[in-house]
Amino acid sequence: MLHVIDLENCNLASVLRAFDRIGVATTTVGEPARLADAKAIVLPGVGAFAASMGKLDERGFSPVLRDLVQRDGVPLLGICLGMQLLGDASEEHGIHAGLGLVPGTVKRLRPASRADKIPHVGWADAVPAKESYLFPEQTVSSFYFDHSYHFDCDDSPDIAARARFGNEEITVAIQRGHVAGVQFHPEKSQDAGLDLLSAHLHWLRGKGRL
Repeated sequence: MLHVIDLENCNLASVLRAFDRIGVATTTVGEPARLADAKAIVLPGVGAFAASMGKLDERGFSPVLRDLVQRDGVPLLGICLGMQLLGDASEEHGIHAGLGLVPGTVKRLRPASRADKIPHVGWADAVPAKESYLFPEQTVSSFYFDHSYHFDCDDSPDIAARARFGNEEITVAIQRGHVAGVQFHPEKSQDAGLDLLSAHLHWLRGKGRL
């Protein structure tokens, strides 16, 4: 069973439906004590970095997540803002500390022309950057995005996929060992999104985590 953290900052129902469609049971978690027996965790989210990080801190999730992931090796998948929260810090409306599970900083997208709208809403191709359990076929797939900031990795080996925005190749998926994240919304990305979640679950099953 997947433990899905509910920070009341996203349409959690669509995430849960996506996992239900690929046949995996989930339980939503609103307090950190319920993560005690978690074998794999999902951290979804939309909205502002500071507000969501504040909820993680206020509810006591932050130290529990760091212990479970870093000490106990529990796999964690961040979705959209959930991926950004994995980083060291964000530059969204000031400097705000993140969970510090993947070295990097969240920075604002930089448009190259009027055609590059912020927020960036719509479909874009994600190009795998390395062998990763998120992209086992190593094929380019189109995913649905809705974001104004992106994760700038300190360590390029953590980059699992990139996409084009403006004149830059931005990181849209990360994987550092058993910690992974995607900037796009797999739950809204039709077959490509379900394929990615299925690949993640396949990897979890192989590790005896489901």
